[in-house]
Amino acid sequence: MQLDKAVELWNQGVPVAGPVDVRARWVNLKGYQVDGKFTNGAGNKVLCMPARGYSFAAGSENGPSNIPGMYEGMTRENFRINDDINKVDQSFLGSLTRGAFGIVSTVSQDDCQAEKQVLLPTGSWGWINTEQPVQLMRIGNIALVAIPGEPTTMVGRRMRAAVLAQLKDSGVDTVIINGLANNYSGYLSTREEFATQHYEGASTEYGPYQAAAYVQEYTQLAEALRDGIEVYDSATPPDRSGKSFNERPGVVFDDKPLRQSWGQTLTQPKASYQKGQVATAVFRGAHPKNNLRTEDSFLKVQRFENGQWVDYLSDSDFDTTYTWQREGAAYSKAIVDWRISNDTPAGTYRLTHQGDWKNGWTRKIKPYSGISNTFTVQQTLVFSIF
Repeated sequence: MQLDKAVELWNQGVPVAGPVDVRARWVNLKGYQVDGKFTNGAGNKVLCMPARGYSFAAGSENGPSNIPGMYEGMTRENFRINDDINKVDQSFLGSLTRGAFGIVSTVSQDDCQAEKQVLLPTGSWGWINTEQPVQLMRIGNIALVAIPGEPTTMVGRRMRAAVLAQLKDSGVDTVIINGLANNYSGYLSTREEFATQHYEGASTEYGPYQAAAYVQEYTQLAEALRDGIEVYDSATPPDRSGKSFNERPGVVFDDKPLRQSWGQTLTQPKASYQKGQVATAVFRGAHPKNNLRTEDSFLKVQRFENGQWVDYLSDSDFDTTYTWQREGAAYSKAIVDWRISNDTPAGTYRLTHQGDWKNGWTRKIKPYSGISNTFTVQQTLVFSIF
């Protein structure tokens, strides 16, 4: 279906023609001044010290955190420990959670952040760098806007309109927004979206006028591109090689029942399968963050050939699924599923899992592996009646 749509769009397209050019520079967002013509009548503005709001902890619709007491739409005006205004979560646990976070964030509130009830002062903690790269490329009649952040749909529309207004008379008729390009500076929400403090507004680090600042920057890049003027950096690319950090806590330790071993097969696959069925094995595993298996695999489907086991599929194949499942506080299960396709050769197979577990006493991480019982994939029988 994707290929058919791609061919359809290709056949509808027209050749790209015209010059190739680019303008790019590094800017410092600390104390960045936004001209009033980009703030929709609010006058000249200055960007804030980076921070994330309470609704950041709630997550978005496609990935809610389900933290008690945290939800989208928490602003400075309606924030209460007991939630007696919004009345979304007035439970004791919700109030306790908001109270605990409130103690941490009490000293971090910032009037510059307007409606945002600050939860994490990311700028003060050094979690985000103030130096960001902006880039505008022209390839014929197409302009590519490379943004170091995640713009909302409406920010993208306003950005496209601003860039096109500068370049349309020079032959550009299409502007494409490329988010999360070259670096990351959080979300970009409009001033109106910021005011509602949903997940995206709470994740707009530099305050209510960050999107306006970016529209200003890309308008200036478009003007320079149009007029053939050079642009210059206002910041030096930061060296963060010695400042790596993890926003989420790492694995504390892995545990397992006393009489079980790492990689032990808890649920064996059936003795045989037909093509089109799903073979499943469940292993005693550990947290996958101990080793992300980059350029490797958490699972393997192996086939017995010429007296030895040969790797047949891995977790990079569409027909396999690796599922990590938490059991209790520190136990883990690793579930390996293989959807046996119709072109699978008949034969003898097995499922394997490999991972790493973290010792709570020594803090060392050690590898383990597990192997299921063997099973057969049967040849599909075809009957003909003459």
